[in-house]
Amino acid sequence: MASVTSLGVGSGLDLNTLLTGLMNAERQPLQLLQQKQSNLQSQVSALGQVKSSLSALQSAAAALSTPASFATFQAVSSNSNVSATASATAAPGSYQIQVNQLAQQQKIQSTGFASIKTPAVANGTLTIQVGSDASKAVNINVTDSNNTLAGLRDSINAAGSGVVATIINDGSANGNHLVLTSKDGGSANQIKLSGLDGFNYDSATQTGQQFSQLQTAQDAKFTVDGIAITKSSNTVTDAIDGVTLNLAKAPTDGTATTLTVSRDTSAMSKKIQAFADAYNSLRSTLKNVSAWDSTSKSGAALSGDYSVRAVQSQVLSAVTSSVPGSPGGFNKLSDIGITLQADGSLKVDSDKLTKALADPTKDASKLFTGVGTTGGLAAKVTKSVTSLLSDQGVVGSRTSGLNTSIKSVGDQMDNMNRQMDMIEKRYRTQFSNLDSTLAQLNSRGNYLLQQLSKM
Repeated sequence: MASVTSLGVGSGLDLNTLLTGLMNAERQPLQLLQQKQSNLQSQVSALGQVKSSLSALQSAAAALSTPASFATFQAVSSNSNVSATASATAAPGSYQIQVNQLAQQQKIQSTGFASIKTPAVANGTLTIQVGSDASKAVNINVTDSNNTLAGLRDSINAAGSGVVATIINDGSANGNHLVLTSKDGGSANQIKLSGLDGFNYDSATQTGQQFSQLQTAQDAKFTVDGIAITKSSNTVTDAIDGVTLNLAKAPTDGTATTLTVSRDTSAMSKKIQAFADAYNSLRSTLKNVSAWDSTSKSGAALSGDYSVRAVQSQVLSAVTSSVPGSPGGFNKLSDIGITLQADGSLKVDSDKLTKALADPTKDASKLFTGVGTTGGLAAKVTKSVTSLLSDQGVVGSRTSGLNTSIKSVGDQMDNMNRQMDMIEKRYRTQFSNLDSTLAQLNSRGNYLLQQLSKM
């Protein structure tokens, strides 16, 4: 049989269109599998949204799960002389603070030099000691490579000597001064220079060659409720338990500062509001992924799916449960101003919540944290979500099952694609043979017609 390189060339028939139509018919089962796989993937994606919302709720619950979560305090100062921050270990209270003197670092300056790049000192060893402990002194080797003011500055700063070196120019002919500042304040951190000829200074006597004192080292001196306190820094972490003081000003008129440490109900309210928002977000997600459009008669990816109902039921049960006999005085969310609305969402009455958190006779934190073996709402929600997301839980197992189905459908599609290739190859062979046969018949017919025309 004659070879035909393109379908229809020999016969004149539109065999390519016929082949396309036949293969489209053959591929209909494959298209159904593709649609099934797409639907399954949409369900997995929707469950991913549910998992994300559940995780957000879990995180919001975790932020309310321990007593430390509610140990949030604020420190309010009556003036700018003192500011403060309070940690979780602070206790409510009021303190009178009188700042008499601020701590400061010692500064010393060299005599003036005309240039910072020409030799300023003889070569040798410069010893820098900060404080009384000689074992912490640092030795700096001075050579031709660093015996200028700029070289000394850089070598001192690189040595970790406890001082910061800078160069200040006063504008005169010999106006370049090497200034050394102790990194730490307080009278115990005074600078001593020795070992280098012409570059010595002793803070104890405030004498030395080519150096003089610009600023004395001094301690912070203040009182807390009349108790005298001396510190080397203006940031004080150990005067009031759980409170960091920042001394900013020593008033000359003796004005005292009233520092009030109290529970930060605003911070606690934000955490509780975030919990309610996370629950409402989960509810919104569940509604969206399971919605049904009566007009188009079509549903979202998880419309009618049992997993949505299971998540709604379990989480709602945990959130709205009570904590019987709560030692904090509040047994359920509605006691602190959080109520379940007709549409299933939680609404926070901020005024009632703030009042409940500020109530000195009760402890709203126990509603979430529980006490002893009595679990609070945070633990119940966390347990519920953890169960749902586990491999054996509703969301976890449903996701796993869908992924297994997706793989199975994918395998079926691979097999069917291989079958389609074989079927198309068979059709092409049959059509090619048909084309060749018809081409021969046409050729013979044309020959006979030519012979008959000659008779």
